[in-house]
Amino acid sequence: LRYCNGITVTDMPRARAKADTPSVSRRLRPPRQARSRQSQERVLDAFAAMLAEQPFEQIRMADLARRAAVAVTSIYARFEDKRALVLALHERHVDETRRVTDELLDPRKWAGADLETIVRAVMTRIVAHQRPRAPLLRTALLVNDRDVEVRVAHLMHHGSERLAALVRPHLAHVPSGERDRLVDFAFR
Repeated sequence: LRYCNGITVTDMPRARAKADTPSVSRRLRPPRQARSRQSQERVLDAFAAMLAEQPFEQIRMADLARRAAVAVTSIYARFEDKRALVLALHERHVDETRRVTDELLDPRKWAGADLETIVRAVMTRIVAHQRPRAPLLRTALLVNDRDVEVRVAHLMHHGSERLAALVRPHLAHVPSGERDRLVDFAFR
C-alpha cells in the first residue's frame, strides 16, 4: 500500500513505539526543566493561534515572542527557525490526533452500533478535530519536509488499521481479502 509521496508502510508493525516516530529533535532542543517546557508550550500555542490568523510567511519571531510572553532569544534557544516551529507543532498535532483516533475507534465504545452510526459519528468527529487545525496542516505541507510526510503516512496507516478492525465485523458481505483495502481507501 502506498500512503504519502511514495512512502510505503505495508511492513510496519501494528503497534509502533514512540522511538520509531520521526522526530524534529535535530532541529529542536528539548527543554529540561518544567518551566522551560511550559514556555515551549506557550510558544507552540501562540504559534498555532498566529497561523490561524495570518500566513506563515507573515509571522515574525518578535510578534510570536510577545504573544507567548517569552524573549525572542528563548525561542531561538529551542527552535532553529520558524520551520522548526512548524515541525514541532505538527509533531504535537500528530501525537494528539493519534490519541483522539485511539479513543474514537475503541471497539468497546461502539459495541452494538450499526455500521452507518459508526461511520457517521467517526467521520463527524474526525472532521471536527481536523478543521480547526487546517492552517497548521496547510503550513506543514508547505514546508515540504520528509518528517511531515512520514508522520502523516504512519498516522494514516494507524487510523486505517483501527477503523478496519472496528468495521470489519459489519462487512461480512465483502470478500475478506478486500475489506481492509476498501476501508483504507475510504479512510483516506
